[in-house]
Formats: sequence, C-alpha cells, structure tokens
Amino acid sequence: MNLPESIRYIDIHTHLGAGSDETLAVRNILAGEKVAGNFSKNTYFSYGIHPWYLNEENFRELKAAVERLAAEPDVIMIGEAGFDKLRGPDRKTQLQAFLFQADLAEQLHKPLIIHCVKYWDLLKESHKKINPCVGWVIHGFSGGAELADSLIRNGFWLSLGSKALNKEVLKKGLNSVLNKAPIKNVFLETDDSEVLISDIYKSFSAVTGRSEEEVSTAIKTNFSNLFQQGR
Repeated sequence: MNLPESIRYIDIHTHLGAGSDETLAVRNILAGEKVAGNFSKNTYFSYGIHPWYLNEENFRELKAAVERLAAEPDVIMIGEAGFDKLRGPDRKTQLQAFLFQADLAEQLHKPLIIHCVKYWDLLKESHKKINPCVGWVIHGFSGGAELADSLIRNGFWLSLGSKALNKEVLKKGLNSVLNKAPIKNVFLETDDSEVLISDIYKSFSAVTGRSEEEVSTAIKTNFSNLFQQGR
C-alpha cells in the first residue's frame, strides 16, 4: 500500500479518529454496523467480530456481515478479532470466531487487528496452528518487556496507545524492546480515546528518546512492510 508523501502519522486502530492530509487512520467498524460514506480522505477501515459483542446465537449473523464487506477496497484490515478472558462468550465460541477471521484475512491478504486480554496462550496456539502469511497486529498492547519480546520474535506486531505510554512501569519495562534500533513491529494508535495521534507520537518519542521525525519514518516503513507481508 503506497502512502501519500504528506502522511506523517499513522493511526493503526481508532474508533473515533479519521484521516487528514497528515494522518492515515484505520477506523474500526464492528460487524453489523454500517460504514458511513462521508469520511475524510486517508480514512480506511478494519471490519470484524469483537469478542465483547459475540455470542453463540449471533455468530452466524456476524460472520455473514463480515463476509459481505471484508473484501471492500477501503477495508484494509480484518478485525478487531480476538480473545478476552474477562468479557465475552466461552472459549470455544471465541476461538471459532477468531479462526474464521484469521482464515479470511489469509484469503484476502489483509492484516489482522487483534484484541487480546489474558488469553495469550490461546493467541499463540492459534498463530502456530495457522502460521499466517499476513501480519497479526495486537492493538492496545500493555504487557511487559518479556511478553513484548516473545510476541515480536514470533512474528506479531504491537500497537501502543496513550494508556500504555503513560504507565511508568510500562515505560521502564518496554524500554528494552522499544529502544532497539531500528523500531520494528511497532505501531501507534488512539483506539477509543480523544487524544490526538500526533500527541501519541510525541509520547512515544519521549519514552524512546527518539526524534518525532525518526519515529514517523520508522512507523511508515513498518506500515509498508505490514502490507507487503504475505504478498
């Protein structure tokens, strides 16, 4: 995917944001929701079944909704799919919905955006089982350095938001991963916050001790690499 030269910021996962001359935004739409037709330029979409809104009864309906829209050109990622041990249906139903979306992402050659809470074993098992060609991006990552390093070594991408970058423990814990040169397998996001993506970049720059220009260049390279993966 070619980025316009004017792009400085990439918001890989947002529920509220939109694109602009300087920002490319991937706005998340839940399965069954309608996609409005009046978004600004440089706004794209991820579309999928979130475990919070999934149950055994509605899975077939949500699956059909994803199958209808997933191939649209403005839908550039599948999800947010995933696992949540604290909120959502039983493990079997979550796994069924996740594997459906992971397989669809493979078929369409579109990256998968992932929500994961306390089900890292299930996520890693699924990754090993599928051995995906496309990239799997874990949004809102807030784990420590050991988990981050393990996930990156196994081919995952991590997306960080304002909550993660503002936690002192996380700043210290992730430094060993984030300070590796060059910045690889990392994205930034606004998620459901009203914080500007430019401010997320500033926070990331402060945590890693890198210039905002260096961060911007690195994440644009990551974005291009993500969409080349598996092609």
